[in-house]
Amino acid sequence: MLGRRLFYDKHLSLNGQMACASCHILSHAFADTIPLATNEFGLNKRNAPALINLAWAPTLFWDGRQPTIAAQAQDAFHNELGLVVASGITYLQHDSVYPGLFKKAFGRPGTITEHEIYLGIQEFLMTVISANSRFDSIMRGEPGESFTAAESDAFYNIFLTATGECFHCHAFGANYLMADLSTLDNQEYRNDGLQAAATVSDFVDPGRGGITGVSTDYGLFKNPTLRNVAVSGPYMHDGRFATLDQVINFYSDSLQSSPTVDPMIQLHMDTLNGQTLNHGGLHLTATQKAEMIQLLNDFTDPTFLNNPAYKNPF
Repeated sequence: MLGRRLFYDKHLSLNGQMACASCHILSHAFADTIPLATNEFGLNKRNAPALINLAWAPTLFWDGRQPTIAAQAQDAFHNELGLVVASGITYLQHDSVYPGLFKKAFGRPGTITEHEIYLGIQEFLMTVISANSRFDSIMRGEPGESFTAAESDAFYNIFLTATGECFHCHAFGANYLMADLSTLDNQEYRNDGLQAAATVSDFVDPGRGGITGVSTDYGLFKNPTLRNVAVSGPYMHDGRFATLDQVINFYSDSLQSSPTVDPMIQLHMDTLNGQTLNHGGLHLTATQKAEMIQLLNDFTDPTFLNNPAYKNPF
């Protein structure tokens, strides 16, 4: 209850106009509805990603700059919400509900601290779990649940093969993130060929490289979850694609070459007379694209999207 109230409470922002939930909207899988998120200071340079199954996430943010949910919350409260710590704590201490919630969560003497605010957010987000989509039911072998012929073709002949290459970045099964899985290839960040670049200095957004300073990390971004992907657009770190059809078309025919492009992407760059061109793709058929859209819709979890425990408590 504490973390959920903090997540939805606009009083903790600089101008009292925003909360975590302003950019992370439950009906959109705790993602945003616009390409670039707004904040108390203006416009972010990246899309606000879905917040799903973060208890399994090894790092947070598109560039992986924070190692824990509490650290993520601190980052967001300062850089997006503009929290004035002293004012925020004074508000919480004088509220009729918060002191009791903090005592219940952290024990006596009940002094509210900045770190406890972030721990409260962390405890809430660790309960935000999605594992009851149609896809999950099929994978669990529940009675009456099975793929259609089109969904089966999409999963077994596209998603899990070199035809689609999806499984390299979006593992399934024991991985509740449907993002990366270290036991497969230890690759948490990738350059998906979104931008053509002659050198790493040409990337509009350095991505992971902006954090590590390592040249091979430039243009790499954290693999996003596919859970509830049908409702979590716009897509990619900069929200450039409004629809899943646009995402599929990009991977099919619009991959761009750059020095750090992922090896799995490089395999599908077009060639001419033995020379790699500056574009490429999986070159999926219209039927394959339609089948993939059907499969991606199977990742939607209505139980998650309508869970009363995640809704605005105010």
